[in-house]
Amino acid sequence: MMKQRYKDPSAPSTATPEIAEACGSRRVRYRVTAHQPPAAESIAGSTAASVFEAARAALLPEGYPGSVRPEYIRFQVYDTIQAACSYLRAILSTGAILKASGVGEAAASPMAAAVAWVLRDGFGMCGSLLFASLVGVGFDENVKEWRLFADLINDVGLTLNMLAPMAGERFFLVAALGSTCTSICGMVAGATRASITAHFALSGNLADVSAKEGAQETAVTLVGLLVGSYLFAPLVGESAPAVWTAFALLTALHVYANWQGVGCLALLWLNRHRAVLASR
Repeated sequence: MMKQRYKDPSAPSTATPEIAEACGSRRVRYRVTAHQPPAAESIAGSTAASVFEAARAALLPEGYPGSVRPEYIRFQVYDTIQAACSYLRAILSTGAILKASGVGEAAASPMAAAVAWVLRDGFGMCGSLLFASLVGVGFDENVKEWRLFADLINDVGLTLNMLAPMAGERFFLVAALGSTCTSICGMVAGATRASITAHFALSGNLADVSAKEGAQETAVTLVGLLVGSYLFAPLVGESAPAVWTAFALLTALHVYANWQGVGCLALLWLNRHRAVLASR
C-alpha cells in the first residue's frame, strides 16, 4: 500500500517543499523546487548578442579579422562615411535638377522633363565611355590616386548639378557636364574598388569580401534613405542658404573621409612613385 504525505503548508516559506511516499517499510522523499524564469537582463543581453552576430555575419567577411588586411575596418568606416555624404548630397542635387526641369509646376510638360533627364544621362554615359577609352590602363598602377580622383570628380558633378538651375539657358549643358562627372566617378570607383577588394582578401576570399562590400553599401543606402527622407530633407527644407550650407558641410566631410580612407591603405605592390620613394 502506497501513502503520500505532504508537508504542512503552514511551514516557513524559506523551507523547501517536500513530498514523502511510503510503501510498506520503504519511504521515499522528494524535494520540490520552483522553476526560475530567466532574468529580463539575460534575455535582453541574449537578443542584443544575436542581433550583433547577425549583423556581423551579414556585413563582415567570414573569419574576420584574420581573413582580411589589418586596415580593413578603418578603411570601411571612412568609406561608409563618404558614401553616406554622397547619398545625402545626391538628394539635394537631384531635387535641384528636378525643380529646374519643371517638376511640380502646373505648366511644365512631364514628357519634356523626362526627355531632358534621359538626354542628360545619355551624355553622361558617353562621357564616361570616352574617359575609359583614354585612361583605362592606369587604374591598377595608381589605385589610391584614381580612388581620390573618382570621389573628387563626383564632388564636381554634384556641384554642377546644384549650379545647373542658376545657369539659365545653359541649364542643359551644365546638367550634362554634371552627369558626365558622376558617371566617370562610377566607372573609376568601380575599377579601383576591384583592386582594393583584391588587396583586402587575405585568405583567398575575394568573392566573400566583395559580397560584404556590396552588403555594406546596401546598408548605407537604406540608412541614408531613412535619414534623408525623414530627418535631413525636412530639416534643410527649401531654403537656399540652408541647402547650400548642408551641401558644403557634407562635401567637406566627404573629402576628409576619402583622404583618411585612402591614406590608411597599405598596398603591397609598387608603382612608379612608390618605387622612387623605396629606392631612396
